[in-house]
Amino acid sequence: MLKKQYFIYLLFAGMLFVLNGCQSSNTIYYWGDYQEVLYNYNQSDKNNYTEQIQDLEKTIEKAKSTNKSVPPGLHAHLGLLYATAGDKNKAFEQFEKEKTLFPESKHFIDFIERKYQGK
Repeated sequence: MLKKQYFIYLLFAGMLFVLNGCQSSNTIYYWGDYQEVLYNYNQSDKNNYTEQIQDLEKTIEKAKSTNKSVPPGLHAHLGLLYATAGDKNKAFEQFEKEKTLFPESKHFIDFIERKYQGK
């Protein structure tokens, strides 16, 4: 009787394990290469802004084509790249997009905008 009960528990645990592996990992955001670009920004030569800007622009386009939103911070990061590369107009466009998509970031983005308006 005890062996049968253990067998049922093992069978049930095995079924849970198998069914858990079938779970999909759908997210509401399209991450694309954003995490890799962010990692490379922090690790590599910071003079290569144009390549990083292109990568983030591609991520935004792919997100649009999959009808998903970009993750929080992507537009802010793109704005920082534009500002550092010297294109303040595009930088402020990206900052405004970040504030529109993620209103909770407004105070932080306003702080960043004030920093770059002085330059």
